[in-house]
Amino acid sequence: MSGIVGIWNRAGAPVSPALLTSLNRTLTHRGPDGAGQWIKGPVGLACQLLRATPESIAETQPVVHPSGLALVFDGRLDNRDEILRKIHDVPDITAQSPDSDLALALYQRYGERFAEHLAGDFALALYDLNHRTLLLVRDALGIRPLYYTFTRHSVLFASEIKTLLAHPQVTARPNDDMLACYLLGSRPEDTSMTCFQGIASLLPAHIARISSDGFSIRQYWDFSVTEQRFDSFQDYADAFRHHFSNAVRRRMRSAQPVAVSVSGGLDSSSILCMAETLRRSSPAAVQPVVGFSYLSPAGSPSDEKEFLVEIEHRYDVAIERVPPGRPGMMNGCREAVWHIEAPFLDQQWNTMHGFFHAAQQRGTRVMLTGHWADQVLFSQAYLVDLFRQLRWRELASHLREFGRWMTDVDPRFFRQRFGLDLIKYHVPRMLVPHLRRLRAGQPPAWYTNAIRQLARQHVPRQPILGTHLPTAHARSLYEEVRSSYQVRCMEWNNKIAAMHRLEMAFPFLDRDLLSFLMSIPGEIQTRNGVPKGLLREAMRGILPDPIVNRTWKADFTQVVNEGMLLDYPQLIDCLESDSAAVQWGYLDNGIMRTLLPKFRRQLHSRTAEAAWTLSDLLGLELWLQVFFNTGSRPLSKPVREQQPAILAS
Repeated sequence: MSGIVGIWNRAGAPVSPALLTSLNRTLTHRGPDGAGQWIKGPVGLACQLLRATPESIAETQPVVHPSGLALVFDGRLDNRDEILRKIHDVPDITAQSPDSDLALALYQRYGERFAEHLAGDFALALYDLNHRTLLLVRDALGIRPLYYTFTRHSVLFASEIKTLLAHPQVTARPNDDMLACYLLGSRPEDTSMTCFQGIASLLPAHIARISSDGFSIRQYWDFSVTEQRFDSFQDYADAFRHHFSNAVRRRMRSAQPVAVSVSGGLDSSSILCMAETLRRSSPAAVQPVVGFSYLSPAGSPSDEKEFLVEIEHRYDVAIERVPPGRPGMMNGCREAVWHIEAPFLDQQWNTMHGFFHAAQQRGTRVMLTGHWADQVLFSQAYLVDLFRQLRWRELASHLREFGRWMTDVDPRFFRQRFGLDLIKYHVPRMLVPHLRRLRAGQPPAWYTNAIRQLARQHVPRQPILGTHLPTAHARSLYEEVRSSYQVRCMEWNNKIAAMHRLEMAFPFLDRDLLSFLMSIPGEIQTRNGVPKGLLREAMRGILPDPIVNRTWKADFTQVVNEGMLLDYPQLIDCLESDSAAVQWGYLDNGIMRTLLPKFRRQLHSRTAEAAWTLSDLLGLELWLQVFFNTGSRPLSKPVREQQPAILAS
């Protein structure tokens, strides 16, 4: 996790060193190990370095080549051995060269098709002085963020939006279309939009080419699915274990101890146990693994201590328990919004902040987490494939089995989900916009008619994803990882971790693992109707049996609702004094005041929907106050960001 930024004054004006330094300083939190910049006339690149991998210990950026190439790089390449074979004859490239040097050498060998040879989590920019071309590239899944914008005479890019906003020719303006889609639960037609007008997010697996002649974007990689069949279920499990172990190993390539966020659930426990297994198999090559877990109240629905103890006994390790913070999200929430750069707040932000701080204090720089395992390891869409194959008895058996393995979910949910999937995957394409209008939820009435109308306009125009894939199962996984909302979540996770000088890494979002999952039948992944059955079988002997056989998930509903009840007076205080959201025309003040008490009463229910709705409301208000200096408590920047010192490279 580093921070990159660049300017190209395409009219030819020289880049101001002071301006580039100023922009780079806004990324200080992303790179405690050094700052560097390169300027050549109208072009300037800069970087804030975080040296996480063994090969990056002596790295400096920007990487500059005498032939007229300059590159800045944020990320981790997972196919180093393959790359080294392709560039074995490039001078000065060795097995110890940092990833940024390998990327530049690939460009020397393959030109603008170099991105096709990169795999991992990364964002980069490369300027070719001879061809007067700037290339921006983002990894296959969008784990690392990269934003860009155009002024009258310049193009700017950066790892974070706040860096672009620091340029004197860039004005911060809300993007009403994106806000409407986000707040009201629809998806934008243009998936590169951000919440700031005129600032775009480079799409995953895309390369942008900016030259003196124009601007173009193309997709350089996508999932290509060829159906795989094995002789036995055990063969599938062995193949899964191979891909999963590779996914974990790649993200453990660190020069410091590796943190794992582990709850005791099946997904995060699998990561920790696999990481510890890999460490023991190569103790000289792999850094120590440190598990971190929230300390939930004993006996509460979120208490998973018994499963953590199973891991500790099995591997003779100590998982660090992080005491929960005050329930809710008001502690430092403005700073969180400043870093996330979107009207989003985590309902357990107070606890998360302490959790990341604990990992930082232990000297870790990479944290592995089980995020997105639920989405990619247990999708019901494969039932549609069984239906198409007339395997209806097997389909019914699987639906019944779901309830036995997910005892905390009403069995009717699975049947309803299957019914909706049947419609989704069989309705004629021309009818999709109409069905989307019918299914669109009703947002809280406190949003004004103008923003509600904007959201409704986007509903029928949402992109349809994955239609090139052969099965409903493969298409559902593709939709998950290509969803604009999921990509935004990856960006938010990255920036929150960067706030604590950490990298977030997601083994279940490994592109090779995902390609494997898309290529096998969905009923194998959920064998005999057992949710995540393939993961359970693959981890036998590595994961303690009580975790392999878990039939429930931790429930944080009570914690979330209690936190919102505690935060409610501050929420009201924030909204009632010249609300920025009212001033901007997003909220109807009268309706909001009428509805808020109703939502407060719903915080005593068995769901957290009211708390989620209120947190969206608060997130919007704080985002407007933080970035646009309006409302009763304007705040341009958190104190820690006002005068960051640039570190010597």
